[in-house]
Amino acid sequence: MEEMINSDLVKALRLEKSWSQEKLATASGLSLRTVQRAENSGTSSLETKLALSAALNIPAEKLMPISSKTPQNQNSVIYGYSGAGIGLVCSYSAITYSVVHNTLPLGEAGLWYGIIGVFTGITCGAIGFLKQRGYVA
Repeated sequence: MEEMINSDLVKALRLEKSWSQEKLATASGLSLRTVQRAENSGTSSLETKLALSAALNIPAEKLMPISSKTPQNQNSVIYGYSGAGIGLVCSYSAITYSVVHNTLPLGEAGLWYGIIGVFTGITCGAIGFLKQRGYVA
């Protein structure tokens, strides 16, 4: 059964290792023609996908073509950043409300602004890190 793979990623990872197609074929136990077909047409068998992922030291799921990833994954980064932004605005609004109504001293409010800002920064950094590592699309 033929599957689609991200041929650009296969080629990029191969070149990152400074490997020729022949070297990748040897490392994966595939024929040179099979590696060429995978890189040129983006089609492969499941066995080829698994062999390439093992040779390139990446999970087989990462070899999925970008267009075949689920829409939920494509929007996950947007939802993550939006959630962090909405949480930041709501938190800052609540702190400001408390300051205006004299239920929270200014010094303490500044501390809370800082804590929430740091937490939001860490959250956005984690989302960016996960995206860069390929855990979210």
